[in-house]
Amino acid sequence: MTNDANDAAESDEPHEPDEHLKRVRERLQRAAETADRPVDTQLHSITAGVFEEQDGDLTQSEPGPKVDRIAEVAEKLDGLTEEASGETVKHIRIARDHCREYLAEGGGDEQPRGG
Repeated sequence: MTNDANDAAESDEPHEPDEHLKRVRERLQRAAETADRPVDTQLHSITAGVFEEQDGDLTQSEPGPKVDRIAEVAEKLDGLTEEASGETVKHIRIARDHCREYLAEGGGDEQPRGG
């Protein structure tokens, strides 16, 4: 299937850290389109959190998404896969994988604090 081939190619390509977060949001939106009501509500909440983290660099004194927040998003997505079904699970897993890739590639605030 063409979509499966695109999904596989998407996760094999290296990305800039911000590109991972963009893909997280896209996958969460696609998951929400196929999810039932309780999962849909949680997906919208998680998506809003990712937007806040990515857009926070405009308003926070320490720019960029925070590592612990993105790790928390990945954890929430792990748990959500158990509540979801069908195609929704696939989208959630891909979003979670992009969170993990973002962290592995050094995204977030890994600079030492306090000088």
